[in-house]
Amino acid sequence: MTRGVAKPFPALIPALALTMFLLASCGGASRLGLTYSPIPGAILQRGTVQLVVRDARPVKNLVGPEAMNRNLFKGSQDGLVDLKVSLPTGETVARSMLTVESAVFEAVKERLRLQGVTAQTGVSGAKARVTVSIVDLSIDVQGSDLASHIRLEAVMDRPGIDLVTRTWAEADSSKMKLIGDMGGAQSLSEALTMAVNRLDFSTLDRFQQ
Repeated sequence: MTRGVAKPFPALIPALALTMFLLASCGGASRLGLTYSPIPGAILQRGTVQLVVRDARPVKNLVGPEAMNRNLFKGSQDGLVDLKVSLPTGETVARSMLTVESAVFEAVKERLRLQGVTAQTGVSGAKARVTVSIVDLSIDVQGSDLASHIRLEAVMDRPGIDLVTRTWAEADSSKMKLIGDMGGAQSLSEALTMAVNRLDFSTLDRFQQ
């Protein structure tokens, strides 16, 4: 006895094709959703600092030229990302439509908070100023791989005194077997997590509140 294979009704085929096209289009245009997982490190003396983040990249494109040529990460080609901070307690802090500077600001702020330091934009009550420069923060395609690279440099000082300390961190993350936009968020998330967690803020203890 031979059984036939059920086929979709002809009228449903155009609808299914349209649905798949719309899903693919929406997925391709979505912003890169980054996840930062802070490792607090040593607890510092409690206090407040002014946190400033500036974009010092020579080329201020988040999406690199080869990825642009392939029209990847369309939702972030304007430099905007979404960010979720996954805290060790299991809590999450989510922000949407952030610039590169804002995403780094939120990540560094949460890292400092876990170390006992409150970061703010103003100077009132701040014992020091932390200026984080984004030297590089990008994602691109290299051959069949996704490649993310981040370099951050931070200067800690307080106007009016001579004490100045510095820290820097660099991180790369690659994902093999590029298939469309898949893996981009994970690659950039890993680089962001490694770079921010490698910054050494311990010299903030040398500044008095």
